[in-house]
Amino acid sequence: MTAPADTALLGLDFTSNALRIRIAELDGKLLAQREYPLAALKTEDEWIWEVGGRIATSLASEGNRRSALAIGVAAPGTIDPISGRLVRSVEGQEEWEGLAVVECLRRHIDVPVIALSRVVAGLRAERLGGGARGIDDAIYISLRGIPASAVLAGGHLIRGHGEEAGALPAVPQFHAGQRLAGHDLEAAAGLLADAVALLDPEVAIVDAADEHAESLVPLLQRVIDEVAPGPRVVRATFGADGPVIGALHAASTVAFEGERRN
Repeated sequence: MTAPADTALLGLDFTSNALRIRIAELDGKLLAQREYPLAALKTEDEWIWEVGGRIATSLASEGNRRSALAIGVAAPGTIDPISGRLVRSVEGQEEWEGLAVVECLRRHIDVPVIALSRVVAGLRAERLGGGARGIDDAIYISLRGIPASAVLAGGHLIRGHGEEAGALPAVPQFHAGQRLAGHDLEAAAGLLADAVALLDPEVAIVDAADEHAESLVPLLQRVIDEVAPGPRVVRATFGADGPVIGALHAASTVAFEGERRN
């Protein structure tokens, strides 16, 4: 695929209070990465004007005044894969329930846009060049914010009837700066081991803050070795950057597909 020299791929990752933007050339070469705080945005119009403005600022500040070729978005909750709407805002603002992520961006910037949940984007990044590279059966466990997972079985993403597959409602939230120990650590490892044993993946990838991962990952491996030997437990390669990297990779996919249809 060829593209004009002044275009770029964009990966977006947003939560309730922050927006990250990653800009790259079509071959994956990173051009820029920005992070912006997000205030309360109570309507779709407020959301798109804020996000669209940040996109424009990021592209302009890159130096060559590039335009977007395609956009991938990692969103904080459950995404309808057909409409690109945020069906359930898990880590986003309450008012974003039902936010038309793809439609809003397409109205503002007329390029191919794809939206996926942050945890699915994290798994996508790990499969691209991390712990799940070349692997068809994997579980990606995100313990930053509200615990959730994304599952790959036979090379296919498991979505579930309501796009909610991978939820971990019994796993407690890990708070930044608070180390896990004793019963809390053992309970968390036991719950996660149950999920891994149920799925029998080749690898379980854990994305967590350093203070949580350093104690949880080896314990989880020991528990799994006892109850369901086989899966390897590894830390996420890209950490907190996983969702925005996965979103950028999704953008490259829809850019290619759009070119192929033309």
